[in-house]
Amino acid sequence: MPSVLCIAGLDPSGYAGLSADLRALAYLDLHAQPVVSTLTVQNLHSFSEFQPVPPDLIAKQLKTIMEERNPDAIKVGVLGSAEIARIVADFMDGCGIPSVVDPVFASTTGFSFIDDEIAEIYIHDILSVCSLVTPNAHEASILSGINVTDPETAKVAAGLILDMGARGVLIKGGHFKSQVGTDIFCDSDGIRMLPSPVIEHKSRGTGCTYSALIAGHLSRGFNLWDSVRTAKDDISRVLDRCSIKTSLEETDLPSELAQAREELNMAVSRILRIMPAEYIAEVGNNIAYATEDAKTPDQICSLDSRFILKGNRVATLGTPVFGRRSHVGRVVLAAMAKDRSVRCAMNLKYSEDLIVRFRDVGFTVGSFDRQEEPESSSTMEWGTGKAINDLGYVPDAVFDLVL
Repeated sequence: MPSVLCIAGLDPSGYAGLSADLRALAYLDLHAQPVVSTLTVQNLHSFSEFQPVPPDLIAKQLKTIMEERNPDAIKVGVLGSAEIARIVADFMDGCGIPSVVDPVFASTTGFSFIDDEIAEIYIHDILSVCSLVTPNAHEASILSGINVTDPETAKVAAGLILDMGARGVLIKGGHFKSQVGTDIFCDSDGIRMLPSPVIEHKSRGTGCTYSALIAGHLSRGFNLWDSVRTAKDDISRVLDRCSIKTSLEETDLPSELAQAREELNMAVSRILRIMPAEYIAEVGNNIAYATEDAKTPDQICSLDSRFILKGNRVATLGTPVFGRRSHVGRVVLAAMAKDRSVRCAMNLKYSEDLIVRFRDVGFTVGSFDRQEEPESSSTMEWGTGKAINDLGYVPDAVFDLVL
């Protein structure tokens, strides 16, 4: 019996992640070899936290599996940390086994599983060693750098992602604004479209199921296109027979999180209208907004893709998500430790002129010297705390003296 190695997160509600993978492979009568990458605390209506499995434990599991039996295909879901992403990239690069990567960047309830470092590893390391990558529209936007909203923009994005090294790209059309359900497949032979009726019932784990089915057909020796096409034919039947149907239209964030996300959305819209191009940092800008009682990153809403320059225009493909481990989010938590009313922060490109402008309009300004930073600390969090402690209050702006 062919086998598929599944590296994915554990959803204790049983709807998505490894649970969906195992149901799909059982439908195909295939053997699954599951490796848990990330533990989550979630149910149908909420997501409170996740914890990546220790990377060395994942590396040992992969080594042990290969000692006994090489899988016939690999399916990769959520990874959860940069260390795990590197281990998985190295593993796929060295094993020569067909692989399907489903880049799960956020949960259905809006919590992020990635940061900028993980996204870079996907772009520079994972895509170049996988057989197929299966992003949805939002994930394809992050990988390609263009806003994917429909089949036409998906075709452009698929070509850009293919150029990053993957043998094939499948952009799933479930979130398109038009021609919903039409998937875009791209490989060296060109672009092909896979239209389908919209699945009537909502179901968690649809993307996991789809990519696991593709990996299952690859394990049986199908080529890439036939695996995708056959899995597309299978998906509705598998969901009807095997998946747990859910009422996602009734799912929503708790009110305090929903309000924070809405307020951040409004702020982003205003920033895009008024932000001068000279304030955009080389690494991009992000913004973070906290709930009133925030104490952890899971209560901080930030963008999953930064503000950047498109020509002379400020733009972002980002969506507000919770739980993203970001420098700006840590700055908010450091500020709130002193003053609970300070709930938002944003990084800007430094210039002496900007500091002068801040002071001219009456903003309070603090600073820190990075040369004084302890070795084990995070620069942004430590520096913000240092400036606050030196002043005795939270200033409107903080900058680094060592630039």
